[in-house]
Amino acid sequence: MLSFFKNNIFIVIGISLILIAFEILTSIENTAIIGLGILTIVGSAFVKNLSVKRILLGLGFFLILLAVFLTRSIWMMVLTMVLLIFLYRTPEGNEFFFFGESMLHPFQMKEQYHGIQLVRPQSGQRSLLKSQSMFDSRDENKNIYEWDDINLVYFGGNSIIDLGNTILPSGENIVMIRKVFGRTRVIIPKGLGLRLNVSAISGQVAFESQQYPLRGDNFQWTSPGYSETDRKLKVLITLVTGDIEVILL
Repeated sequence: MLSFFKNNIFIVIGISLILIAFEILTSIENTAIIGLGILTIVGSAFVKNLSVKRILLGLGFFLILLAVFLTRSIWMMVLTMVLLIFLYRTPEGNEFFFFGESMLHPFQMKEQYHGIQLVRPQSGQRSLLKSQSMFDSRDENKNIYEWDDINLVYFGGNSIIDLGNTILPSGENIVMIRKVFGRTRVIIPKGLGLRLNVSAISGQVAFESQQYPLRGDNFQWTSPGYSETDRKLKVLITLVTGDIEVILL
């Protein structure tokens, strides 16, 4: 039952958003409130006084949120988000909402290569990954981490994530990849115990010469003998829309 809800949760979210938009557009009161909010936000751009500008911006966003929360469908969305938190909780943290210790990558027009390399820790303490704004530019395409779980967040664009140039330590290693849109190719070395989990609202997974369409679905694959393997890699991928290609080399 939980697997069924997890596979269809994004469809419910999409339906909730459509219903909210429909209720707003078919209600004169809600349309007037959200229109007033938008006009207030636009009008704040012409105000030079910083304090007044902030007040107008806050008022504009409040009016928009008020119009949304006056709809009946918002409670369907709230219940769905609570269920989403429950379904995606893991011992390592919530795999959908957890963004702590993340490496954030900006949107790039051209395909970007990101080589992942792990190095031995320089101290006995756990090393945290650095955070970076999604709007900052990156010149380095090789990312070096100490042995630890890796959490990568991409805004959009096409990217190659190469995990093949490193020797993983014994035990289960976790790589979490979050992305809004775009094509993503993940290169994984052979000889590891692999557990793959991909969630998407719209897209497809290319794996082992097969195509698996995703429409609010969850694709899972575990290599034979995963539990007995000395070195394990658990790859969790969540995206809104886009294609994922997993390459074993």
